[in-house]
Amino acid sequence: MKKVKPNLAERALNVLAPKTAGRIYEKRAKKAWEKTGERKPGPQMRATGYGNNGASLTKNSVLGWIPGGGSAEDDIDLHGALLRARARDLYAGGGLARSGVNTLTTSTVGWGIHPKPQVDKAALGLSDEEADEWEKKTLREFRLWAENNMCDYERQQNFYGLQELAFRNMLISGDDFALLGMKPNKRTPYMTTVHLVEADRVSTEGSMGGDSDVKTLDNGNRVIDGVEIDKDGAVAAYWFTNRHPLSEENEEEVKWERVEAVGETTGYPNVLHIMTQERPEQRRGIPFVSAQMIQIKQLDRYIDAELAGNLVRAMLTAFIKSDVDNAQLNLEDVIPGEEKVTSSDLQYELGPGVIYELPPGKDITAINPLGSNTGFENFVAALETIIGSSMEIPKEVLTKKYESNYTAARGALLDFWRTVRVYRTRFNWAFNQPIYEEWLSEAVSIGRIEAPGFFEDPAIRQAWCGCMWMGASMGHVDPLKEVNAARERVALHVSTEEQEAAEYNGNDWTANIAQRKKEIEAGREMGEEAGQGLVLTTDEGEEDEDGKN
Repeated sequence: MKKVKPNLAERALNVLAPKTAGRIYEKRAKKAWEKTGERKPGPQMRATGYGNNGASLTKNSVLGWIPGGGSAEDDIDLHGALLRARARDLYAGGGLARSGVNTLTTSTVGWGIHPKPQVDKAALGLSDEEADEWEKKTLREFRLWAENNMCDYERQQNFYGLQELAFRNMLISGDDFALLGMKPNKRTPYMTTVHLVEADRVSTEGSMGGDSDVKTLDNGNRVIDGVEIDKDGAVAAYWFTNRHPLSEENEEEVKWERVEAVGETTGYPNVLHIMTQERPEQRRGIPFVSAQMIQIKQLDRYIDAELAGNLVRAMLTAFIKSDVDNAQLNLEDVIPGEEKVTSSDLQYELGPGVIYELPPGKDITAINPLGSNTGFENFVAALETIIGSSMEIPKEVLTKKYESNYTAARGALLDFWRTVRVYRTRFNWAFNQPIYEEWLSEAVSIGRIEAPGFFEDPAIRQAWCGCMWMGASMGHVDPLKEVNAARERVALHVSTEEQEAAEYNGNDWTANIAQRKKEIEAGREMGEEAGQGLVLTTDEGEEDEDGKN
């Protein structure tokens, strides 16, 4: 079918009145199609509603804006290799790309997200005392495993170091993989290990240089950048290389090994895939700085250019022209050898306060750098705000620069802390909780911990695996105001002392109470006043040495 093209008059009218031009063109095109007896091609884009706004094809502001609108596989998964390479380069260069990743990692993981076992006492038929005793024993056993680098397959990090490494690498590369396995050691009774694998080692078999690729297997499954999915779209397996595909020194042939996502007999996960997901049917993660990548790179170049300009302004180099030819350039030996940046004989260096003598016939034409850019700070601050908002990190937190009052500073921290809670919750369920359950399964199976019915009923197993994960707190602009607010929340029964202890500094309220009892009793034995802390009485109405109840 021959397409009816708009004529010159309709094009001219479109500049002034797009709606009118659209109606005239559509009416003329309809008549042309009716004359030929053919149906007009497809649905028409009308200049109404979104058709006159975000979906407009006629406004000058959207000319040239032609997005492809692909699937998550096309838009994300198959761009993964390039995004990872660029994100790592930005992180290595410092600036906002590094600050954003490090700030979120330090706040979310900090010195470690620690477990506090919390079994379902009602489901298990345990009394409060029995549940408390089981939780204390389980925590002691977990620390025996977690606070030792034997939990790491590579014997480098303890469990909390693995947390930090996994979370940071997930932000930098977009996703991270943890293989759960067994490896004997002589330092602990546990063989459960966590093997962190970099994102590049998960790729489609046959792909070159770690590139993102797609392949269809003989059984009908598809492998999307190393993630194998079945006909229902469920993850069936992951394809790992025997070494890093981009390693230049390792000459070993790259081979792929298929690892099933979950164990065939146990149903437990063999692979933990920690990733940032933003679309359904997405198989690989997105680096944290992907949305801001171009702006951050341009900002880095702009700052480098300003730095170079200021450096040139500080050089104050002078050149002397002479009509006497001494057969020398007189540019080679002005800078002392130990201070030279380059050893090339083809390059000359400028130095601060240096005077050069030019040979006859030679002249220097330099661009005179004017005064400093007065708009530099405001422009950079505006970009920091835009980039920070895209990262969900307020500018004050991203740049570590607090210049506002208490209310504004606390507002920025509260806003950022909502982001931290979301990331921490996701990380707990994707990494911490599955590993805790894997370790607990081994502890029960070897008899270190008693948990009747653990392997017999999934509901009972879930009741035994209950656990709360506590990490670093938000921090405080004014500690006294924070403590007073916490006291009011507890008094109004909108919070508990246990919750406030966890939020304030990540401490365990039960451990705090036990420690305070020891401190108060020790103070009494020494004849000292216990202070402003917890007041203990033995019997109702009994007074202490100061005559207080």
